[in-house]
Amino acid sequence: MSRRSRRASTERARWVEGLRAGIGIAHLIASRGSTGRVAVFGRVLGVRQLAQAALLVRAGSPEAHVLGAAVDATHGVSMVPLIALDRQTRGFAVRQLVVAIVLTALEVGLVGTGRRRPGRR
Repeated sequence: MSRRSRRASTERARWVEGLRAGIGIAHLIASRGSTGRVAVFGRVLGVRQLAQAALLVRAGSPEAHVLGAAVDATHGVSMVPLIALDRQTRGFAVRQLVVAIVLTALEVGLVGTGRRRPGRR
């Protein structure tokens, strides 16, 4: 990998993790002064998103981004029962599912499929 492509890859990763941190901050701001399950979920997820962003930027490895994608995908799957069974948190859970899908796709996009392209070494 050339120095230029490594730098571009690092910049893309920082952009994705900056987006993640922004989502975490938005969760914390939105849940300020609120009570109830949705507010608690928002606070917990806000802290998790901030911590995950910091850890992924610090690690900077493809393996870390794969793990990040797995965490996001697991979070998305965990929202499905809330969507199906809990009217009070349904809207929040739907938004979380969308966020989880987007972040999973972005993390996978950072590392690719792991398959080599024809004609490349």
